[in-house]
Amino acid sequence: MRPASVFEMAVVAITEQQSSLAAAHTIRYRLVARFGETVEDSLVFPTAERLARATLGQLAAVGLSRAKAGYVQGLARAVASGALDLDALVTLDDEAARARLLDVRGFGPWSVEYVLVRGLARPDCVPVEDIGIRSVVGSALGRGRASPGQVQRFLAPFQPWRGLAAFYLLANARADPAQR
Repeated sequence: MRPASVFEMAVVAITEQQSSLAAAHTIRYRLVARFGETVEDSLVFPTAERLARATLGQLAAVGLSRAKAGYVQGLARAVASGALDLDALVTLDDEAARARLLDVRGFGPWSVEYVLVRGLARPDCVPVEDIGIRSVVGSALGRGRASPGQVQRFLAPFQPWRGLAAFYLLANARADPAQR
């Protein structure tokens, strides 16, 4: 499921870096409650402009680490000022989009692949560093947790749909109580 904007997905990626999904969800809930706006009785994700005006202390108060607060603030300021056009990534191929995102402070290979697959709907991109993906791909197609290189090899037959294959393996693992 894709967030409403690439900016929102980029913030989601920051909140989920080396964190449990439950903790990241709680932090995002607090972020939206604190900085989001109400539109037709619904609370919507904060704009880049709104987050750009937030202080590091305000961002940390929702549960972000100091480093992640800095990443969110820097991302928001770059987007709000026009220095970073995340929406333009849709016009780039995967390699060019990867290169552009890797230039963003706080974004490494995992975050970049996560934004590509979920935020830009690139079905062949896979965040192979993700422990959950390594676990489910390894369990389904190997002999337990796989290394990033093994994940790439195991998913190779699914090209150009490797990200989609990983998603279905994750969904299957969540639906099967024996795999929880």
